[in-house]
Amino acid sequence: HEDVSDFIGELRIETTDKPESNLCQFHSDQTFTAKCKQCEQLVCIKCIVTTHKGHIFDDLVELLEPSSVIIKQIQKETLEKKWLAYLHKENTGAQAEVNRVQKHNERTSREIQNVHLSLVEKIDSDRDTLLSALEKDLAKAKDRQTKIQSKMAAVTKDLEVIAQTLAEGSTVDIIRLSLKLQSKYLENLPTYLNENIFSARKTRFLSPVDDVNVLGERHVVPGLEVYGVYPTSMAVLSTVRNLLEDETWIAGVYSPLGIRLHVPRQKHSSAIKYTFRKKFVCSIVFTKSTSNTLVLMSFVNVHEIRAIDLHRVNDDDGVVFTDLRDMFPLGLEVSQNGDVYACACERYSKQMSEATKRGVFRISKFGQVLNFFQFVEDTRKYLFSYPSCLTENTDGVICVIDRKSNSSGRVVALNHLGKKVFTYERPPNSTPTEEVDLKYITHDTVGNIFISDFSNNRVHMISRSGHFVAIVMGPEEAITITSPAALHADEFGNLWIGCATDQNLIHTCQVMKIKMNLK
Repeated sequence: HEDVSDFIGELRIETTDKPESNLCQFHSDQTFTAKCKQCEQLVCIKCIVTTHKGHIFDDLVELLEPSSVIIKQIQKETLEKKWLAYLHKENTGAQAEVNRVQKHNERTSREIQNVHLSLVEKIDSDRDTLLSALEKDLAKAKDRQTKIQSKMAAVTKDLEVIAQTLAEGSTVDIIRLSLKLQSKYLENLPTYLNENIFSARKTRFLSPVDDVNVLGERHVVPGLEVYGVYPTSMAVLSTVRNLLEDETWIAGVYSPLGIRLHVPRQKHSSAIKYTFRKKFVCSIVFTKSTSNTLVLMSFVNVHEIRAIDLHRVNDDDGVVFTDLRDMFPLGLEVSQNGDVYACACERYSKQMSEATKRGVFRISKFGQVLNFFQFVEDTRKYLFSYPSCLTENTDGVICVIDRKSNSSGRVVALNHLGKKVFTYERPPNSTPTEEVDLKYITHDTVGNIFISDFSNNRVHMISRSGHFVAIVMGPEEAITITSPAALHADEFGNLWIGCATDQNLIHTCQVMKIKMNLK
């Protein structure tokens, strides 16, 4: 059976494989002769005298003409005029839908084939590129190994010659060997063993020095050139961030309740000032959003990290990115993959007990806490005394400033799993009693790490593995700084230093923009 519905009612069309018969279904040897009015059924002679006995009947011949009229009426008015037109319209729509879906499928199939081919080509290309890079890396590593083995063999041979000469050689042999060794080793002593070479330079700008330490790292010490000095009205500069090369924004906390953004260009002589309602701003970091106006700020008194659009900062205080509940958020950093690292402590004070919880949070780009690095691996010993700020280096290592006291600090470096990689506390030429007040940390595009030494008016440079490389800014240089605090090495080769002004009577800060020449 097939049911077809329309607004005019329902029509049921019953079909059968067998043609209708004129024989009575109850008396197969009799044909229909009349219609029973009471039962509305066709009947035969036997039906009339049996089951329909006493009923009133119409003769079939008399019903022929009115039945033909009814059929023709239904044919014209209902089937042809209404149902056929309606079904024709529906068929046209169904055919259009079939054509549309068919074209869509054909187009989608072509697109899938094209994407598949392009992906296969890209995969093949990437595979060849990666395999080539791996082969080059292997060849480079083998070449370095061969050179090191050659040097080791030469040194071993020299040690054997020294031992044999000292044991069996004459006075002349020993003197000749001494002269030969002096010429070979002492006169070509690597600069990393000369502790004063960096801090003793008196040139106006630091000259670039290429150096290789005992681990085989190649250090690139940048040449520095003062590009600009920008005075501010801020008494405290806890954060400096450079955002754009053509329109640089320098952000700094100017009071516990607000921040100020400076644009050091002539057409932007005044600062943009933002004030927040009863919230203590500690740190600022720009996110990796395309708008370049979204920042994360740590508000220590409400234990929150908030996301704020600078275009709307005067309307509200943004939205909560992460609520750290009982922890005070301090320094912030946005990682290469968009995750956020945050230094945090249970107390907003450096005077803490051994039980005070502190560490570094790793937070997803959606504000969900992923990890909390607080203990040394497999022990209950804390990684930090008081983590205050941090940076993620180019190799993914998290370098944290750990404040040991009000006037001293160190660098604790962790990998992405929270395992300690190295610590750095002081340059090799300093005395153990000298206080090294490490305040802020940043890194450049080649992995050099810069640390501000507040009390000693200098900036340290260490390698990505934590080895001392240079004092790139110090009191002995023609370029001097006073009480450096905030640092930022941007991606355009600039080192930004937030420090005190030279005018001791006025407690204000200035920002120095230093151009780094990496060769």
